[in-house]
Amino acid sequence: MNQTTAEAGSRIAHALEVRRASSLAGEIPWSWLLDSPGLVGVVETAKRLARAPGVPALIEGERGTGVSELARLIHEEDPIARAGQLRLLAASTVSSVDARGSVFTGTLFLEDIENLRPAAQTWITELLARRAELPTPLRIIGSSRLSVSKLLEHEGLSPELVLLLDVGRLVLPPLRARPTDILRLARRFLQHYSQWQNKPWLRFSHDAECKLLAHSYPANVQELRNVVERAAVLTATEEVGEESIVVFDPIRETIERSETARSVAATGAQAAARFPTLAEVERDYLASLIRKFEGQRTLIARTMGISYSTVLNKIKKHHLDVRAILDAIAVPIEGPDQ
Repeated sequence: MNQTTAEAGSRIAHALEVRRASSLAGEIPWSWLLDSPGLVGVVETAKRLARAPGVPALIEGERGTGVSELARLIHEEDPIARAGQLRLLAASTVSSVDARGSVFTGTLFLEDIENLRPAAQTWITELLARRAELPTPLRIIGSSRLSVSKLLEHEGLSPELVLLLDVGRLVLPPLRARPTDILRLARRFLQHYSQWQNKPWLRFSHDAECKLLAHSYPANVQELRNVVERAAVLTATEEVGEESIVVFDPIRETIERSETARSVAATGAQAAARFPTLAEVERDYLASLIRKFEGQRTLIARTMGISYSTVLNKIKKHHLDVRAILDAIAVPIEGPDQ
């Protein structure tokens, strides 16, 4: 019985190992996403930054451009941080639990810092402010799809946190802004996936490469990788033809709809901000009644449907200078009811 159990366990372990190896074989080395002529400048800057222990960084880039890969590069190029842990967190998931006794060595990477909660912002700000006091340098890297100027204006996000992170600023351009990288990456991806699919002879036709170059890749390198893997699966001949380059427009449409929705929301927020508050409406209304009734509080109270003393309190609350209002329309103040 024990032998049978051991054999079953061995078979399961072997199956899991085969599955794990197969999964790893299908993965693209993370460094490939940064090995492009269009990223030489930003990669070199990141490596220089990595040589300065504990210096924070802020990476600006769209999804799929290699943001997390650039953070990993900084971690791997820093011998002190590399000896510790690389911890990658979505900013929206960071809670007060993380802030309690969570100082560790290595690199902390926060994705989409505009989504950090107030407690998390306080924790990160404190870590950055006293990074020189830490016994072992802790490097904090933040990322965002927003520019630094937009982050500084972002409601609910601490400008101090943004400025503390913005020591090493790294801007990753989208794939559409570096078209010379498209075929280089596509050929490399094809080489990888053709080996994995047991089709080492695969190559792109001229028309297929033209089609690859014609697309704008709103989802960036991740989308290009999907397109190439799909082509490797669909191709039955030695050449990947144009028909095997399948680009799904819904990806573009979904992203565009998302951008439009954000734009509409922002426009709506700006429009809402232009509407006066209730207090402002009351103040303007009261000022207009002061002008209409030449400062006579009794008539103002009767019109507003409130008591005489309430009118006096509201004039005081809104800091209205009755004499200045009447002087502005050249109407003298008369009578004892003032």
